[in-house]
Amino acid sequence: MTGKTLSARAGIAGASAALAVIGAVALSAGPAAAAPARATLAVTPAHFTCTYTTDEPQLSVGSSQHTAIKQAQCQLNSVLDRRVTVDGIFGSGTKSATIAFQQCAGLSADGIIGPNTWSALDNWWLNDIDCHK
Repeated sequence: MTGKTLSARAGIAGASAALAVIGAVALSAGPAAAAPARATLAVTPAHFTCTYTTDEPQLSVGSSQHTAIKQAQCQLNSVLDRRVTVDGIFGSGTKSATIAFQQCAGLSADGIIGPNTWSALDNWWLNDIDCHK
């Protein structure tokens, strides 16, 4: 992952936060200062902030790159409808979540986080895409 990618992520998170503040100010201004009525102001929440590392080594059950595993676990939590404990241990829960994500992304579902899985995971995480598994 490049510094440019991390900057883009920070920009997206910052833009979401700014929209939330603007929305709160507009709602608190009261009816006299409000623009014509609209249905509802919906602000999409910012995706998970996962800043453990930019290293993306191949990971599988028993891997010892604990910081990279935490990064993957955090990103998996961001895109899946399940929660993996972010503990830096690639165990059965992380493998199961990896397989679920790989199936959503149309990848070979082998439970190993290699270059193709990292690339898809980064894309889904950066663009706040959800895999409903």
